[in-house]
Amino acid sequence: MDYEEKFHRVYQYLKQYPGIFFDFDGAILDYVENLDQLLFVPDICREIYDEVGIIPDNKNIYLGFLNLLKSHFPIEKNHIIEVGGGILPRLGKRIHLLQTTGSITIYDPRLSIYEQDEERFTLKRKMFSSSEPLNKTDLLVGLMPCEGANVLLKTAFEHRIDFMLGLCEGGPHGEPFDYYQDEDEWLDATIYDAKYQVKANDMGTLKTLSLKQYGDKYPVIYNQR
Repeated sequence: MDYEEKFHRVYQYLKQYPGIFFDFDGAILDYVENLDQLLFVPDICREIYDEVGIIPDNKNIYLGFLNLLKSHFPIEKNHIIEVGGGILPRLGKRIHLLQTTGSITIYDPRLSIYEQDEERFTLKRKMFSSSEPLNKTDLLVGLMPCEGANVLLKTAFEHRIDFMLGLCEGGPHGEPFDYYQDEDEWLDATIYDAKYQVKANDMGTLKTLSLKQYGDKYPVIYNQR
């Protein structure tokens, strides 16, 4: 697919669904030109580029994360909650397409108004919290939900629910109520605590995977029973 076709697809989507990405339309269109050279596609572009089908499979982190997920959990029949699904819930939609008897509920206050619920596909336009109804949830997932990582893990450990989480920088550090000065310190502490909590709550062992081939330097963690 040449540059003109890629640009046209993105432009037409932004035109059809105005205001969906706030004031980032210009940047989203500009990045199309360099898409072939990018190892890691920025998050604000990633969703719409996947939506219109212009990300090659070898650069598509949604596909990479999904491959890890389905290799370790029976997502086709699992009832799943995704934390931090994005404006366009691209990972959630990919999961839903593979489900037969399972379901997915996606939490994110930024979810596009143009996205609608379907059977066994539920959108929650708010932050996920540990007080949300879990019903028969089998699995908690999150792909770089930043601050949402903490509540995802807290909920998983409190209710002994399986999880897979793609970590990121974890949000701002050095704030008055944030005890971590940088992302490495936060990552180390998060993984150390997760390893302890998985064992303490009889959830098996904590495992670590990588999405480095998609340009993502942060680890993916999950529990294996």
